[in-house]
Parts: sequence; structure tokens; C-alpha cells
Amino acid sequence: MNEPTSEPTDEPTGNRTPARQSIPTTVREESEWFVLNKPTGWHSVAARVTDGAPTIEHWLSESFIGQRDLPECGLVHRLDLSTSGCLLVARNAHMHQTLRENFSAGFGGWSIEKKYLALVTRGLESRGEFSLCFAGRHKGSAKVTVTEVGDRNERGACRWCVVRAGSAKADPSDPRAFDLVEVEVIGPGRRHQIRAGLGSLGHPLAGDALYRGADLAQEWNNNFAALHSWKLTITGIQVESPRPSWAEQTR
Repeated sequence: MNEPTSEPTDEPTGNRTPARQSIPTTVREESEWFVLNKPTGWHSVAARVTDGAPTIEHWLSESFIGQRDLPECGLVHRLDLSTSGCLLVARNAHMHQTLRENFSAGFGGWSIEKKYLALVTRGLESRGEFSLCFAGRHKGSAKVTVTEVGDRNERGACRWCVVRAGSAKADPSDPRAFDLVEVEVIGPGRRHQIRAGLGSLGHPLAGDALYRGADLAQEWNNNFAALHSWKLTITGIQVESPRPSWAEQTR
């Protein structure tokens, strides 16, 4: 996928319990762009599979009339149905194009820093990085295939650091049983880059059944993978989305 997106999605909700009723909120406003805090259980744009989940694109069109004339109502990138947090929106066509280019590769001489929080299977190295290729499978498959060698347009890179090590004494479905990890997406994002990438290393995200992640109690993330778009840095302006409850737990 070549469009600028860190974790795009079109996967169905399947048997998941519907997400709690919540709506996006604005966490930062600038003259030419703003950042939303996206809840879990929302698609960024309409999915191929109709599952009844709301979309940010539609919400923007209803909430901000001026966004209707922009592609995808000004969305600069996308987040998975399951992913919460920072979602960047442009206010005009010129800034939409500029931000999309810089979100992907920094064509304008600067890039947008993208940091996530995730819960993963315990035992991940305290610091590390990967550069892998993420390719779609057969038509209709929700998963991606991860390889070390592939087309350059499929390559995605991340670096991570463990901010809280999981405890073997915690209940297996409690957030404290998992490593809490900060992940930075470097350059253009690929479909399921964080989820599939860490899963390929043997440390899938908590609650991520698609990549065989261990169960996370429903109360923490409503049966979704524990992934949160935590920080965006745009032309030196750092925007931070409130941590989800599963990332606030300490020993």
C-alpha cells in the first residue's frame, strides 16, 4: 500500500463486542490542520466490509462542513478500527497534499514523527528495530505476510523501547502481564506494520487475535488489539493523545 498510513484497515469486526459509545475529540488545533483523538471501534474511512462501525470520515463531514470538499474530508492518514489515538486532519487542499507527502517520506525536507504505545507478549528486548516487507495475501485476507526481502514499496521500519516490562505474577489477561512498548514508525507506514512486524518477532499485540496475540481482558480494550497512536510531531509541534487505560497501569 503506497498511500500515507501507519496502520490502515479494512478488516471486519467479526465476533468482537461492539465498541463502547464514544466520539472523536480534538486534541490540537492549528490554522491549517488539527489532530483528533480517535476512539477504538471507528473506521477511518468506509470499509469494504460493512459491519455497522462508524467512520471518522463521515463524522468529519457532519461535524465540519468545510472538510467535505477535501479528499477523505482531510484525513492525512488512517488508523485501524482497533487503533486509538492521534489522527491528523488537514483544513485545506494544499496542506492536505503537503502533510500526506511528509507523513510518508518527508518529501518537503521534513518528516512527521509518529509514536505509538502497544502491549506485547512479555520478553521483548528492551530496545530494538526492524525493517521488514509487508505484502498483502490473497484477496479478502485480513492478514499481511511479513518477509525480510521484498519490494521496496512494501518495506516498513520501526524502532521500539520497552517502557514497562510485563510481570509473570500478573493475571495473564491483565495489561501488567504484557510488555508496554513505545514504537516509532520510521518513514512510510505499511498495512499492519506494527501488529504484523512485532508478531513476526514472536511478540504479538495483546488482544490481537489476527496475529495470535494473547487475550486481553475485554474491559481494557473491548476485544481489540492494544495499539494507540500516542504522539505526532509536526513541524516541531508535538501533539499527544491521552493514554488509554491499559497503558496507565503500573505495578
